[in-house]
Amino acid sequence: MMWTYKTSVDWKAGKTGETRCGGKPVIEVATPPEFGGPENIWTPEDLLTSAVATCIMTSALFFADRAKIQLRSYKSNAIGTLEKTKAGLAITRITVAVSIELDNMEQEAATRKAVEQAEKTCPITNSLNCPVELSLHIS
Repeated sequence: MMWTYKTSVDWKAGKTGETRCGGKPVIEVATPPEFGGPENIWTPEDLLTSAVATCIMTSALFFADRAKIQLRSYKSNAIGTLEKTKAGLAITRITVAVSIELDNMEQEAATRKAVEQAEKTCPITNSLNCPVELSLHIS
């Protein structure tokens, strides 16, 4: 099986542009502020870090649903680290801290297993050269 995902990016002015994807809301994008871009606009580094966290969440939700786990909430925070490497600037690590609240703590072990499966099968993390470190808190 194979799927494709098409996006477009249009430069607007200075160090800003817009990215589009088939009828979805336009996302304003820019160079990171530390490299002369404006504040408060999504950067490629933000989008990549968010893509990892989002992929882990959607994968975890898939496995939780399959295991009939009743989640009260799912939240995560992710940090992407950009560093100068021998090959140039690169994201060298992404950490994702997941916090899940359950309706029934008897499902804690199954929830941990669902998140572990998500971590192993997330297509975005499987596509990266950098490590993705995940921590999980369940209450």
